[in-house]
Amino acid sequence: MEILTRYIHSALDAGIIDEWHVWDFTRSQQDHEWVTREFGPVRYMGSAAPYQSNGSVTPNQPLRLSATITNDLHIAIVPNGGGEDYFELVVGGWSNSHSVLRKLPLDQLGSFDRNDVPALWSRPTPGILSPGTANQIVLNVDADGVPSLHVNNVAIGRWTELDLSAGASILVRGGWGADLELGNVRSRIHRFVGNPNEQMPYWQAYDYYAKRLKTFSDSIFLKCDDDIVYMDLAKLSDFIEFRRTNPKYLVVSANVVNNGVCAHWQQVAGSIPAGVGHFERPPGGFGGSLWQSAERANELHEYFLQTNSKHLPLPSKVVEWTERQSINFIAWLGKDLVHMALPKGDDERALTVDLPMLLERPTAIYSDFTVSHLSFGPQEQGLALDRLIDAYDELMRSALAA
Repeated sequence: MEILTRYIHSALDAGIIDEWHVWDFTRSQQDHEWVTREFGPVRYMGSAAPYQSNGSVTPNQPLRLSATITNDLHIAIVPNGGGEDYFELVVGGWSNSHSVLRKLPLDQLGSFDRNDVPALWSRPTPGILSPGTANQIVLNVDADGVPSLHVNNVAIGRWTELDLSAGASILVRGGWGADLELGNVRSRIHRFVGNPNEQMPYWQAYDYYAKRLKTFSDSIFLKCDDDIVYMDLAKLSDFIEFRRTNPKYLVVSANVVNNGVCAHWQQVAGSIPAGVGHFERPPGGFGGSLWQSAERANELHEYFLQTNSKHLPLPSKVVEWTERQSINFIAWLGKDLVHMALPKGDDERALTVDLPMLLERPTAIYSDFTVSHLSFGPQEQGLALDRLIDAYDELMRSALAA
C-alpha cells in the first residue's frame, strides 16, 4: 500500500482529489496497527470497533471532541507514568440514560466485557447525548490534576479521587449499537474503522455514505483497492471529468492491468499480444483464467512494465459493459448514493450486476486512464511479489519525478 499512498499524496498535492478516506477492514492486529500509524486521525468507528487514540489531556489543556453518537460514548483515560490501570468514562450508556466511571486494567482495553466491573461513580444523565447534532465533549484537568467532564455545556462530573497531574492519553469508541463519528478532524486523510470480524465487511462503507447523502450528493467517489501499484496521474483528471459528465453509467472503471474483463478487451484491441497468453472473456464477467493464475498475472505485469507507454488501450475510448466486473478502481456520482445502501454481502455483484439491472443503467470501462492491480486472492501463491513491487516502486518514483 506504500506505492498507492505516494500516488494519492501526489494527487492531493496537485488538487486533483480533495480527501482520501482510508477504510480499515484489516483482519490482523499487525495490519491494523500499521494502518493506524500511517493514515491520519480517526474520523469514524463502527459500533464494534475497538478503542482508537484521540489525543491527550494535561492540566489546563483540555481535550475537546465533536462527537456524533446516539449513546454509549466510551472515553478511556490512560494516566501518564506507566501504571497498570486506566479509567473508563461511559457517557449516555443504558440507552442514553446513565453515565459511569470505571477503573480497569490496561489489558482490558481491547475487551468489551464489563459484567464484573464495579463503577467508581455513576449518575443518571437522561438524554445527555443528542442524536441531532455533533455533541461537544470537553474533558478538563485542573491545576491540581482533577478531571471534569462537560457534555453540550452541561457539567457531568468532577472526580477529586483521580490524579491526572502528569497528564493522560485519551482513547475513544462507541458501543452497544452506536457508531461514533468525530467532527474535529483537520486532515485531508481520514481513517474509518469498520466493525471487525465480518466476512464481507465492505457494505459498511457504502452504508456510511448512503446515510449522508445530503453531505456527499455533489461529490465524485473514486474507490480503489489497497493493492493498486500504478496510477497514470496525468489522466486522472480526465477520468474524473468523464465520470462527472456521463451520468448514464452507474459505475465507471479505470482501464485496469490484471483485471479479467479489462485484459480481455485489451487483447481484443491488440494491446496484449498472443505471446503473453490468451485472455478470454470471463464467464459473466467473473473469475476466469487470469483471476485464478499467478503465472498469468506475472506474465501480464511483466509485459506491462516493459511497455514504453504504460497504457494498454481498449478497442474504444469507452467500453460499455452489462456483466459483472472486478471493482479494483471505479468511480460513481455522489447523487447515486440514493441507491447504494447496500445489504451485507457481495458489493461487487451489487454494483456491477444487480443495481445496473434494476436501474437500467450500464457500467463502463474508460480506456484512457490506466491503473495496475497487483493481485487477486487466488493469484497470491506463486506471484513474484518482491520483484513486481520493486519494479512498480521504481516506476512510481520515475513517474512522480517527471
